[in-house]
Amino acid sequence: MSTARETTTRSTTLVWLLLAGLLAVACGPASATAIAAQGLEPGPDGWRGIPLERERSMPQATLEDVDGNAVALGDAFAGTPTLLFFGYTSCPDICPVHLAAIASAMDTAGVSYDDIDVVFVSVDPDRDTPERIGEYVANFSSRMIGLHGDLEVVEDALAQLDLPGPVVEGPDPRGEGDLIGHPAQVIGFDADGEALRTWPFGARRSDWIADLPRITEEWS
Repeated sequence: MSTARETTTRSTTLVWLLLAGLLAVACGPASATAIAAQGLEPGPDGWRGIPLERERSMPQATLEDVDGNAVALGDAFAGTPTLLFFGYTSCPDICPVHLAAIASAMDTAGVSYDDIDVVFVSVDPDRDTPERIGEYVANFSSRMIGLHGDLEVVEDALAQLDLPGPVVEGPDPRGEGDLIGHPAQVIGFDADGEALRTWPFGARRSDWIADLPRITEEWS
């Protein structure tokens, strides 16, 4: 299990690791409560999300939505701040914790999905059918966007962000196939498609309540 799930710091070293792709984290059913309880410390500027010091843009990759429509990431979300997260529907902790926190914070902060796109990209094409992805994201919000594609396309999108591709970590003790290691951070892009901040696993609802209004005000 990656030690990056045990602590959250704001050092330049960790920021580099987050973006350079060394945080492929295996999902573990016992880990969610302890990590999610930590939360993020506000930075000097008041943001909870960690600033990215290397320039990265929305990946140039074409995926499909749950209705089978082609979605070119670089074009489809232009003009709107976007939260992008790579995960899978069988994930026991990282994915549901992130998505539930964002969905709840959107409601509490009064932030509209018209102002921020929240995008979930599956890294598990063998199990994650369009129907399954659609049902999964709808559990959190009907306004979240679920995307899928061939594994090679998803891996290329991750590589453009200097993030690692998914890795099979072994059998899920729940008997639901394999656990998959995948990047554990949500990446925030401004309306111009530039990646500005990342929220690692451990970000709480309160962190999102603090940051979401700033995203809509400062990144649009």
